[in-house]
Amino acid sequence: MFRGQLRRAALAMLVAILAAAGMQLATGAPAAAVRTVYYDASRTGEFRTNFDQAAQIWNSRVSNVRLLAGTPASITIYVDDGWPRAQPTGLGSGRIWMGRTAVNQGYDRTRIATHEVGHILGLPDRRTGLCSDLMSGSSAPVSCRNANPSAAEATRVNSLFAGALAAPASTTYTWNGASDIGPLVVGGRPATENYPFMVYVSGCTGTLIKGNWAVTAKHCSTPSSVRVGSVNRSSGGTVVRVTRAVNHPSVDVKLLQLASSVAYAQAPIPSTSGAVGTATRIIGWGQTCAPRGCGSAPAVANELDTSIVADSRCSGINGTYEICTNNTNGNSGACYGDSGGPQVRQVNGVWNLIGATSRAGNNNSTCATGPSIYVDLPSIRSWISTQVGGLPV
Repeated sequence: MFRGQLRRAALAMLVAILAAAGMQLATGAPAAAVRTVYYDASRTGEFRTNFDQAAQIWNSRVSNVRLLAGTPASITIYVDDGWPRAQPTGLGSGRIWMGRTAVNQGYDRTRIATHEVGHILGLPDRRTGLCSDLMSGSSAPVSCRNANPSAAEATRVNSLFAGALAAPASTTYTWNGASDIGPLVVGGRPATENYPFMVYVSGCTGTLIKGNWAVTAKHCSTPSSVRVGSVNRSSGGTVVRVTRAVNHPSVDVKLLQLASSVAYAQAPIPSTSGAVGTATRIIGWGQTCAPRGCGSAPAVANELDTSIVADSRCSGINGTYEICTNNTNGNSGACYGDSGGPQVRQVNGVWNLIGATSRAGNNNSTCATGPSIYVDLPSIRSWISTQVGGLPV
């Protein structure tokens, strides 16, 4: 018995010595296999080195996953002018955007990059306001330069990749914390194209339909001027004075006559909007989060791919002159500030304008909880053409 105790004590001492040397002794419980996750930061422009640094930081803090640059990649990283954000599609896979908005406000580039990679590694936002917490994000002050995960954050990642914890459900995390269900057009993404027909209408959105005419929602106030031809509501394009507004007699549509014609491509209005199931896209400067008044308008317009659904999905719809538009995935759709904005569909590779944002389709003040109602512009095309002196063919 005494000899057995000596053997157990010797084995325990050997395990301790090997552990101190960074080695493991085979026991009854096998060590977790290290998973290699490849990332592609080739689209991040001036921020490439920050993501390489972020990978090195995570590799130095965790043991069950290793991040390597390479393809095919399970993490794809982009850059744009919006807020930084991450869209995990699984543990160790997803998309990241390095948004210049946070960088321009002074937040540390490498901290942002490491934080967003943390989301792909399974960590949610924890807005503690502490610089020591990597996942506190923008709740920590701009002066915070810490790009290292805390011990608790690193431990959680190790546990997730060891299979000891369930991976969190996929969602979209944005750096500014205004929404954790997606940026702006709720659940959408910053504009992937420079839509030349976009018109910013002082708190609403509009669409250029002729060189000197735009369409928006009747319930929007009439501005003294609009910005045309830019997806950024505060820069680019051309600012043009508004000389006249014409309201439709029954549906939620307003036409804005501009003081001069602009040379941007207009969005043509087709003869029909399309059948139920038609794939469409909505674009606008609506607020970032779902509850009314929870956030301000973004600088860059956002887009969401959606579709036409049956009128029966929308409460109080006028089926002859309105479109019921799906709230993608049950939590994505138009919001405050998107009013009047375009719903478009592609016809022979060209975006055609079929709708203008009107209101929620479920009488709920919280956005994207149900389908949205858009005015069916093809149904009133002849009226629009008469008012503007003929629409482009």
